[in-house]
Amino acid sequence: MRFAILTDDSVLAKKLAQYFEKYSIAIDAYCTELLILRAMRTIIYDLVLLDARSTVELASSLLSWRSCNADCYTPAIILTSLLTWNVMQDWIDAGAHDVVSRTDIDQIGLRVCVALRRLAHGTRVDTIKILGYVLTRGNDTVTCDGTDISLTPREFSIAWLLFSNPGKFLSRSQITTSVWGNSEEVAARSLEQHIYKLRKKLGLSSTGTGASLRTVYALGYKLEISPDLQQIDKTVPAQLSIGLRIEDESRTVTAIP
Repeated sequence: MRFAILTDDSVLAKKLAQYFEKYSIAIDAYCTELLILRAMRTIIYDLVLLDARSTVELASSLLSWRSCNADCYTPAIILTSLLTWNVMQDWIDAGAHDVVSRTDIDQIGLRVCVALRRLAHGTRVDTIKILGYVLTRGNDTVTCDGTDISLTPREFSIAWLLFSNPGKFLSRSQITTSVWGNSEEVAARSLEQHIYKLRKKLGLSSTGTGASLRTVYALGYKLEISPDLQQIDKTVPAQLSIGLRIEDESRTVTAIP
C-alpha cells in the first residue's frame, strides 16, 4: 500500500514512515498543497494524511479537489493538535473522513485501520440530486428536469463542488485550487467565466428554479436553495456530507442543505 502525507514537519513525517514501514506501507511526504495535488493526478494513494497543526484552512482545497474528482476517492485523515468538537466538525464538513491528534502515532495507526476497513465495505457517491438537478460523476453528466445539459469537464467539476455543498460558502481560492490545482490569477479569471456559463446553462441566475448561484463579492460563491422548495426526502442523514462514504452500494445522495 502507499500513503501520502501533507506536512511541513519532517520529524512527524519520519515517525509515521517508520511506523507504517513495518506494515509494508510506503509514505510519500509533501510539504506544500500544490505538490501533493500534482502528485495525486498521476498517483493513486490508498490514504492521505493531512497535517493541519492549528488551522482549519490548510487542506480544505485538497479535500474539495478530491471530492470533485470521480477517479480520486481516497480517504483523508486530518492530523491536528486542536481536537475540539467545533474543529472536528469543521473538518468533517470539509470532507475529511476522520480527525486525530497529530502527536499520537498509535492512535493515527488505529484510525488509519478503521478508515481502510470502511473503504473496503463502502462505495463512492457518484450521484447528487437537488430539486430537478441530477449530477452523475464518471460520465460527467447533468440533467435538469430530465433534460440533458452539456458541460465541459471543468464546468462539471465546479458544479459538482457547488452542488455537493448547497448553502455553504466556497471561497474563490478553494474552488480554483480544487479544479485547476492552483490559485493563480489566470485561474481566478477563468473561474469568473466558468461561473457565468454555469449560471446560464443551469438556470442559476435567479431563484425561479429554486436554486441560484450567489456571488459573495470578491470572496467566493454559494449555491442557495429556496427554503420553500427544499426536498424533504432524507434517506441519507443530513449530517453526512457528500465527501463521506455511504455503506449501501445502491444508494445515491439526495442533498439536504
